[in-house]
Amino acid sequence: MIKQKAIRNLTLIVLCLLLIGGSAIAQGKWTASTSLQMNSGNYFFDTHMQTYYLYGGLGYQTDDWGLSAIIPVIASDGGSVSQFGNTFIPTQNEMHHSNEDPLNDSHRGMMGTGFLSDKEISIGDLYLNGRYNLMNQLNSNIDLYFNSYVKVPFADKNSGLGTGKFDYSLAMGVRKNIESFMFFAELGYLFLGDAPEINYIDPIAYNVGVGTFFTNQIFGLLLSYSGYSKVIDGYDPPAQVSLEIMLNSSHMMGYNIYASKGLSELNPDYTISGGMHFNF
Repeated sequence: MIKQKAIRNLTLIVLCLLLIGGSAIAQGKWTASTSLQMNSGNYFFDTHMQTYYLYGGLGYQTDDWGLSAIIPVIASDGGSVSQFGNTFIPTQNEMHHSNEDPLNDSHRGMMGTGFLSDKEISIGDLYLNGRYNLMNQLNSNIDLYFNSYVKVPFADKNSGLGTGKFDYSLAMGVRKNIESFMFFAELGYLFLGDAPEINYIDPIAYNVGVGTFFTNQIFGLLLSYSGYSKVIDGYDPPAQVSLEIMLNSSHMMGYNIYASKGLSELNPDYTISGGMHFNF
């Protein structure tokens, strides 16, 4: 059986090799992205939560590989939930609440009395993502690729917005185009740093979906189902169905709208986001 430390080191090595060796590969393009996301749900708490994430990202990609970094600013009811792969799960056994008096305007600053006035504002964890194409449909019948990420702990673990630990992921995916449809499947493994109050079980991750583009690749839809093996004892594994709408207004700019429905009490009940990206 492969040791956990060895897989973590392999993930870091893959990302480093992509970063160091990338300059020798075909010329690529820079991409900047931003999105606003809202998660809503009870998770396994007694209280309903709504959390907002304003993401900013920067990436570089070629036909063969890609690297990106992304980090959010979080407006939370009180933390207790952290990003986990492509979903979010609890980091504490009970929901954390701010010690601030919600009636005390001295704590509100620029937020005034708006809808964010009762939220805690904080920086989330940094995600470093890597992708490498082993095969592509220009030279083969399928696309075969590796995905990996390293989560660098920036979020406040005391409020539960993060665990204060590194996470690692390594996955393999396959994609096939059939006429105007694109089918894909991914299988991977996550190594999770434990939260102060919760010991996670390192899960297998999977993701399957189908997508299509219309009007000369300008407008697209992507429907997917993703999930994990058991992560926390006593609870059903996280799983969700999602729909993404993509609009490429030009070769320099694109937009997307994303919505998902959680299928476990470890997931948010609903997630909605909208964003844009710019190519340079």
